[in-house]
This record gives sequence, structure tokens and C-alpha cells, in this order.
Amino acid sequence: MKIWLIRHGMTEANERRLYCGSTDLPLSDHGREELKSVRYTVAHGARFITSGMRRCDETMTMIFGSVNREVIPDFREIDFGIFEMHSYKELKDDPAYQAWLTGNNEKNVPPGGESGEQMTARVLHAFDAVVAAGRDAVIVTHGGVIAAIMAAWFPDEGRSRYDWQPRPGRGYELKINTVSRKATYTELEEDSAMSNDWRNKKPEECNYSFTQHRACEFFPCHKTDDPENFNCLFCYCPLYTLGSKCGGNFVYLENGHKDCSNCLVPHRRSSYSYIISKYPELAELARKNR
Repeated sequence: MKIWLIRHGMTEANERRLYCGSTDLPLSDHGREELKSVRYTVAHGARFITSGMRRCDETMTMIFGSVNREVIPDFREIDFGIFEMHSYKELKDDPAYQAWLTGNNEKNVPPGGESGEQMTARVLHAFDAVVAAGRDAVIVTHGGVIAAIMAAWFPDEGRSRYDWQPRPGRGYELKINTVSRKATYTELEEDSAMSNDWRNKKPEECNYSFTQHRACEFFPCHKTDDPENFNCLFCYCPLYTLGSKCGGNFVYLENGHKDCSNCLVPHRRSSYSYIISKYPELAELARKNR
């Protein structure tokens, strides 16, 4: 059987980087615009399922039209409790928020909400029921929900829930053997209109210029008051070898090594273009050292 897992389109909370799970938001204008060109071909006779949240129902309609759909509430996003519709900057000095972030964030329960483990348990229970039914299904749901399913079904890849989250309107196509419960997956492909959209954006507005590896034992590896925008793309700074010409906040140690512990240049979302602009200098160094 096949199951398509599709994340809903952008909402105001996504754009403002707010915690949003149980809040029933619609798609934003930008989110609707992005979905206009998104089309996926699915098997005839497949079930259509949403979490029942407005953002998922609207996404289902924009991509597949007015299809008959089922609502399975257990596919809704995690409930962030009192942290709902607030940003990291708003919450960072709240002791309750810091307590939630400290230690095992999967087990910690935000006041009035649910833990990552609780969300994952209800999601996997619902997903197992869909698999047991043995019928192809399209599930339009939430980023955290999709990530929880993918992490559970493909544990050997070593990716965390954060790594599995697709961007809005994207997701995965799973092929599942219902007897062996073994599965393979492919990432859903965009149509040409959507895939060319990156040409009209600044690099920092595109997904290729930003990634996070929150499962990393060192995340965030530099002190920051904005971990939501901490970029892991350049884990080891490619500009280190430029010495004093890198443009970062560093000091030279007595042994001649650079101490870059106070530098966030490679880890800012906005730094991609700057780092790429330095590649001709890196290429010149490579030419001299060949």
C-alpha cells in the first residue's frame, strides 16, 4: 500500500516563528499562494484524511479539490500548552519555558500541553490503524506529526524528528508491505512551477540555505539567544582558512589557532550569501596549494 504524508501550507504562526499546535489557524495569504502550483498524483480510490485543523483542510482542498475526507484528530500537532502562539524571544526569560527546554525535551510536558512522547504515541496509534486498513491513503497533517511517523518507521537513518520535518506543502510517499511492516519512502516532488520559485527568492529565503540538526549533542554549538534561527548548514566554518580576512568575530590564541567561539557568522540564517561570496578567495587558496 501507499501512504502520502503531506504537511499543511504556511500559516501566520509559521511566518512569525510562533509555537503553534492546538491553535486552529487558517493558511496565510503567502501559504495559499505557495500551494497554488502544488499538485500530487495519487492512486485512484485512496482515502483522504486530515487532522481536522483548518490549515490542513484548506491545504487538502487546494491540492486535491473537494474530495471526501475523513477527520482523525489524533493526527493533530503537538499541544504546546501555555507556550502556544508565543515565540522564543517572548518566552526565553520565562522559568517555566526554560524548565521545559531543560533535560529531555521529548519527555518534558509544557504546562497545559503534552510532551513529544505523548504526541508521538497517539500519532503512531492512529497511523498503525491506517496501515492495518490496507488501503492507500493521503494524510494532510502537521510537520511534527510527519516527523514523528518518519522517525519511528525509519529509525536506522538516525534522523531526529526535527530532521524529518518537511517544508509546507511537501512530504513523503511511503510504500508499505502490510505483512512485513517494512517500508520505503521517497520525498514528494514539486511540479515545475513550484520548483522554479527559488529563482525569484534571495538565498536566505530558500530552504537550501538553512538546516538544523537539533539531535546533535552540541546544538547550539555557539551561544545564541535565537536558537530557532541557528543555522547548522556550515557546521565547520569554511572561512576559517581565510585567517584574518574571514570577517568573523575571532581572536588568535598564543599557539596561532583562531578562537571562533564568539563568532556566529556561519550560523546565522542571513549569512549564506556572505559565505558564498568568499568562495573565490577560498578557490584562490586551493589553487596556490594544489
